Amino acid sequence: MLDPNDRVMIFIDGSNLFHACKAFREGFKVDYEKLRDALTSGRKLIRAYFYGSINQFESKIMEKQIKFHDALRSKGFQVEVKRLKKRSEKPIEKGVDVALVTDMLSLGFKRVYDVAILVSGDSDFVRAIEKLKSEGIRVEVAMFKVATGPDLAKVADRYIALDDIANQIELK
Repeated sequence: MLDPNDRVMIFIDGSNLFHACKAFREGFKVDYEKLRDALTSGRKLIRAYFYGSINQFESKIMEKQIKFHDALRSKGFQVEVKRLKKRSEKPIEKGVDVALVTDMLSLGFKRVYDVAILVSGDSDFVRAIEKLKSEGIRVEVAMFKVATGPDLAKVADRYIALDDIANQIELK
């Protein structure tokens, strides 16, 4: 049973969720407000963070990304973005996971929240989750099954398979 007095913060790995949606079902898009509400589930939301990147190398893509990030901000999300870096010919995302884990740890250690909800399937977050748990902070992981690292689901206090709430969180 979830405690309605729990203070919750949500940390969304935007790129990871974007690719997970494609792996889950072609054309599936998340309604971020519905996702936030479903994950909060009656508890006290302190803040929902979205971490992503901007592709400044392609202006049409960049314009879409900026509009998307602005829409999230208008819905109350704290949006943290990094610019893509060029490695050989392909632009790559750098620094996004570090920003997410830095915020998740520092806010947790300051006791700003009781429960962190990580929306990512990336097993690179396992050590950060272990650290938070060692400080008495509960951590939930939410992601589609197809995109969840097995170690990540195991280390979480609660695993939320987005497959099970896909109808609730789908953008229609």
